[in-house]
Amino acid sequence: MSRLDTIQERLEELAYEETDNFCYGCYKVVDGDYCPTCHSDDFMRHLDGVGVEYGTDWVIDHLVTEACDPIDEDEVYDDMLDECYPDIEIGCCTWTASTVLKELDPTTYRIGKLEYFGGLVEDGELWESEEGEYYWVSDIETQLL
Repeated sequence: MSRLDTIQERLEELAYEETDNFCYGCYKVVDGDYCPTCHSDDFMRHLDGVGVEYGTDWVIDHLVTEACDPIDEDEVYDDMLDECYPDIEIGCCTWTASTVLKELDPTTYRIGKLEYFGGLVEDGELWESEEGEYYWVSDIETQLL
């Protein structure tokens, strides 16, 4: 099991701990495995002060976005480019690789950034929220788990 799978499991456990069973048919929070009124076991998750919805993905998203700060995508990508490539000197002027790429070919810069972050998500270094913001997995571990 990968690190990201383990973290996802732990986040799902936390989502169940932080939420209550909610019977949508009776529209009430329920203790136990069955609604005492309609006897349904098809529960939504209720997060106090936030809302009600099926599944736990929305709860996990809420918990992470409340506890952690999203990364500054440009800053992280620029740092990577500047560490990998030397500064560019022309005459008496010097520019960083990230500045040159961003100014001369913004499309390549944007595509490269998307591919870079996609790789970091696949490698389990970043977690992507439903809104498309990225969070360091290490921050999630520190803040929530």
